[in-house]
Amino acid sequence: MPRTVSTLGIAALTLLPLVTFAADRPDVVPCLTSELREAYGVPELPARGLRTLPCKHTPVGPPPNPQVGDSWDWYIWRLNGYPEADLLSCTVRGMGPNCYVVVEDSQWNVNINQAQVDTIVDHFENTSIGYFPGLGIWDLNTSHFGSPPDYLDQDPRVYLLYYDFDVGSYGYFWIFDQLCDDVAMFHSNECDVVYMNCSDLDPAGSYMLSIVAHEFEHLIHHNYDPNEVYWVDEGMAGLAMWLYGEPDFIAGFNTNPDRSLITWDGVWADYVKTYLFSLYFYERYGGQRSVKALVAEPANSIAGYEATLDAFSYPEDFRDVFADWVVANYVDDTTIGDGRFGYVGETLPPFNPFATFSSYPVGPSSTLVQYWAADYGRYLNGTDLQMTFDGSDNNRYAVRAILLDPGSPTTIVDMTLDSAQSGTLALPEIGTTHDEAVMVYAGANSTGSRVYSYGATSSAIAAPEAIATADVPTLAVWGSGGPTPSLVYSIPDSYAGSAVRLDLHDVAGRLVRRLVDSPAVPGRHVAGWDLGTAQGDGAASGVYFARLAVGEHRVTARVAVRR
Repeated sequence: MPRTVSTLGIAALTLLPLVTFAADRPDVVPCLTSELREAYGVPELPARGLRTLPCKHTPVGPPPNPQVGDSWDWYIWRLNGYPEADLLSCTVRGMGPNCYVVVEDSQWNVNINQAQVDTIVDHFENTSIGYFPGLGIWDLNTSHFGSPPDYLDQDPRVYLLYYDFDVGSYGYFWIFDQLCDDVAMFHSNECDVVYMNCSDLDPAGSYMLSIVAHEFEHLIHHNYDPNEVYWVDEGMAGLAMWLYGEPDFIAGFNTNPDRSLITWDGVWADYVKTYLFSLYFYERYGGQRSVKALVAEPANSIAGYEATLDAFSYPEDFRDVFADWVVANYVDDTTIGDGRFGYVGETLPPFNPFATFSSYPVGPSSTLVQYWAADYGRYLNGTDLQMTFDGSDNNRYAVRAILLDPGSPTTIVDMTLDSAQSGTLALPEIGTTHDEAVMVYAGANSTGSRVYSYGATSSAIAAPEAIATADVPTLAVWGSGGPTPSLVYSIPDSYAGSAVRLDLHDVAGRLVRRLVDSPAVPGRHVAGWDLGTAQGDGAASGVYFARLAVGEHRVTARVAVRR
């Protein structure tokens, strides 16, 4: 029988629930690291340069230079309630240049065997299944996040310890292993180890190997910033799973996007939202160098992201990144503008709007949005829509329109908000070049009332206040169907001096009129097509196409004419 080892007393933890597992990629919380930190805190550690030497005065911990076949007693944790540890014999069953795979003896050839251990070692050291198949988990994680700690056991290898968990989870990093056993609040195995469950899924399957990458990121992150907030640490661990090639599947968050990015409750949707934000930041803001700097940055949460953006001289702040991210989650389309509204390495499922409207007027109606979260409102069957928004004066928001149509490029339009967080936005494209508008109402602050009101009317006459900036020329149509449709085009600075032509063609491709033929001047320009004058060329009712050419760049917009 195993010897039960008592733990030093602190207040009891609410029981961690047992859960039912799905057959393959589970709809359960995969990692206990943050839950254990939340329950028992982060122990005080010396500064990185002054940390503890090996704990040679205690009877536990790895022997010097362990080899395959070596066995010794480990603290094996029961976590379905207040943590209790049993001293159980565990044996090194595999090793590579950077890892030991250790298995609790009762599980050997029951839930894990030698072939599985060999696969685990191979994928930790040599290979993965994502975009970087020539790199194993060690190389992927250390190159992107940094080095694991090595001040306690002073062995460059890390331990992957497999045993039969008594809770519904797949792995965890136990922060108290970073202290000597005789001084830690809980017992310590005195080495750099992550714990893996071998009893519920194939321990050498792709998902469980991805969990190894997840838990290894926690070990690395602890080495640089042990008190980092959960949503950042878990987001980086989710990114580690993507780097390996098997991220958590996207569910929960897309059906309920009004979840604060910076709040961590440990549910599945929290893993998804933080993973997606981390992947978006990785793809958009510097890749490997930026996430490695973020992990090492001592400032936490939003301040850590702000410091990282500043360190690499990005003009955007966290609010800018967030405002683009919530649009990217809905459209996931990197062909818009400079690519900021989509993902390269992930394909997202649809995100649910909180409401869909097809008759007007709408509102004004009041609702609320969480801090650093977004509501999506879908508007159909309108013509020349006029959108209104009024947010709480003591909060901050980011409001945009996504204009959608099967036959026209997706367009992103900003609503300018005044100091009282109010604004209006005309969308004359709806009913002409686009048949649908999705309004993104995002809470972009950490304080204040979360209440806002929204509304929409049809047949608005005002012009859009702003079109989202891009690094390529853009073209939009205002007032299509009326007596004076206008073609609005924007030219970035990089196109200055290029040849500009703006032509109108009928559906047969025949040139109807050339509205612009001149060198490009950066900025926004409006070219009118007055159907009530001779310059209207007697255009009949129907559909026409405006074609803008700026240098080698081409963009087309549809113009509807109704006589």
